[in-house]
Amino acid sequence: MAELRVILPDDVDRYLESVIRSGMFGNKAELARAAIVQFLNTIGPISKGYDTETSFSPDGRIYQLEYARESVQRGKPIVGMICNDGVVLATVNPTEGADALLVASSCIRKISDNIVIGYSGLAVDAMMVMDSLKPLDLKTEEKVISAIREIYWNHTLKRDTRPLGASLLVAMCFTRPRLFEVEPGGMITECVAGVIGSGSASSRVSLSGEYKKMPIKNTGKLIASVLGEGKEYAVETLLVAD
Repeated sequence: MAELRVILPDDVDRYLESVIRSGMFGNKAELARAAIVQFLNTIGPISKGYDTETSFSPDGRIYQLEYARESVQRGKPIVGMICNDGVVLATVNPTEGADALLVASSCIRKISDNIVIGYSGLAVDAMMVMDSLKPLDLKTEEKVISAIREIYWNHTLKRDTRPLGASLLVAMCFTRPRLFEVEPGGMITECVAGVIGSGSASSRVSLSGEYKKMPIKNTGKLIASVLGEGKEYAVETLLVAD
């Protein structure tokens, strides 16, 4: 253990001696250690590795944001792809829980006639985003993306507000089919095919090698390849208007 030597004014030293005589501490070293620990707990993230608040560490990382991304990696996988006649999102079909009173719900929600969103990670975080979108007048892809980006961005600004632990695949079809991937930091990337959630790194490799634009009705084999063979899938589609 490192040794710490300090020079104290006489009046401070006499006060410390009186505290020690009270029996709370065995000696000045114990008292000093207790004071340092209390100070470090008070200043917060400096003593705790910058991981208890949404703030930058000295090397430019936001650990709470990295934890949010880890939450996504524990979520259900969602795959999406642009097709000749629209856009499709799919996930493994939810199963009924052990409690017969519970109704299983899908990780894919239709927000409007033009918007379908799949989420992975903390369900309540994703649902909060979707609930925030429903009352808005979202008539273009740009308005949808801007609204989502603002929600996520606001959750990375305050030290006492954690980032959202959910990623989204946002399928839209206003004038043409489009697909966007949203990550917990608010970064939004447009793609022709994407996958989020558990095992997404390896699934992305598979999707990259096998994807080609095709009719929605022909996507079953690729969906099974990405999500796993022999399973039931929940699928939502948006079709291009004739």
